[in-house]
Amino acid sequence: MLAVKEKIFAPEKTIPASHENLSLSLRNLILDEITENVFEQTPKVNKLAAWIRDEIIITPLTKREDYVHVVGVDAGSQVIPLASRQYAVIGALAYALPDGKRFFLSPESLSEPYSAQYNFRSLVDIRREARLYETAYRYLEQGTETELIFIDGPLAYSNWWQNAGKQEDRQRLINAVNRLLRRCRESGIAIAGIVKRPSARYLIHVLGLSRETDFTDSFLMLHALNPGEMTEIFSPRMGLQMATKTSPFMDAVDTPIYSSYVRLTKEWQIPPVRIDVPDFCLDQFDDIANYSYSTSYWNGIPYPIVKADEAVKVTKRFISDVYSEVLGRVSRVNGEITQVAPFWGESRWMGV
Repeated sequence: MLAVKEKIFAPEKTIPASHENLSLSLRNLILDEITENVFEQTPKVNKLAAWIRDEIIITPLTKREDYVHVVGVDAGSQVIPLASRQYAVIGALAYALPDGKRFFLSPESLSEPYSAQYNFRSLVDIRREARLYETAYRYLEQGTETELIFIDGPLAYSNWWQNAGKQEDRQRLINAVNRLLRRCRESGIAIAGIVKRPSARYLIHVLGLSRETDFTDSFLMLHALNPGEMTEIFSPRMGLQMATKTSPFMDAVDTPIYSSYVRLTKEWQIPPVRIDVPDFCLDQFDDIANYSYSTSYWNGIPYPIVKADEAVKVTKRFISDVYSEVLGRVSRVNGEITQVAPFWGESRWMGV
């Protein structure tokens, strides 16, 4: 093996691609790597998908809407990287059906120097998630009639969050999740988290497949589920405990959370979503899944989530326009626009 490595990596033995440019060489490498990997993995993927269909209960969905007053809640953020320090803005919004009412709290901002001892983007992520649950809670505090509330994100968290931001940020998120779940339980309101791009392996661990494959749940469910089907309900906490022998964040959430993968669209490139619900909503899981299927008009996402996402999205174009206004204001006041110079490489989308 050592001799082979020397043959591959020794510079003097590298044969130049004399008739190819670099782009073509990269194209050939990507094409070969991906297709060869697919050809190699296809039999294994098909075998695992068939085994999963035999081992778990798979339920067909129906396009049925048993809820009228439904709320979707989403949060958005954008980082503004200046040369001096990093800034970020965070917002969250609740969109209510059928009247289209919108509710939001005051946006939040934060900034840190590049020398901060933690990852700034992870800090933004955890504060954005906390703001999401806080906004949902405050919306429900108004007493507006609500039967079901969708959260654009998980109710079951992996251990990634135990290293994100500061301790007070993690505690803020835990408190926000627990407060919202208690409010829904006390008020008899159904709540579900919709995870659009799940990357967890909870079900893989529950099924005892973690040694068989390194695929994610959603990738295997894309092959195991037909459009309009859902898996049986499982416990993410159990999956995480089997993987790591501990589940500190989930244990901090007062209410047990249960999940199912649901394939809501025929689009081949869109994997199933994961629906998370607390234990007090288990008797409504089928109704929630059917409502999600019935209202998934675009990209396999329930309509209330789509509308909340549209209203809360903070685009780079928007930030670019605001940044241009910042330049104008600073220039008029003291002319020191170099004070707001963008981080190198960010000048194009920031309008400079």
